[in-house]
Amino acid sequence: MDFENQLQTEHLLMVDRVCRTCGVEKGLLADFYRCRKDPTLPSSYSYECKQCAIERVRIKSKKKYRLGKCVICGVRNIKLIDDKCKRCDTVIKNNSIDTLKKLVVYLEKTK
Repeated sequence: MDFENQLQTEHLLMVDRVCRTCGVEKGLLADFYRCRKDPTLPSSYSYECKQCAIERVRIKSKKKYRLGKCVICGVRNIKLIDDKCKRCDTVIKNNSIDTLKKLVVYLEKTK
């Protein structure tokens, strides 16, 4: 940060924010990434602290993707997570078995 920006954000030096992920209160300027252009507003800073953001990205990058054919929808040459494409994996994670059974019944009726 240059000197002029420091003067503009001086009022935020003593502002603390609670991280939405870990729940710890930390300093706004030192511990949160700026995610919007105007550095003078508290709302321009992330609600997830730097440590939690780094951990989230690190865990996400550990997931191993491979290219192949989805066993559910049959789409070829797509990134797979445990033999399923992202769209099918999301449907499975966000729905119960009963909902998925109802979906199958519906699809059989409409064909």
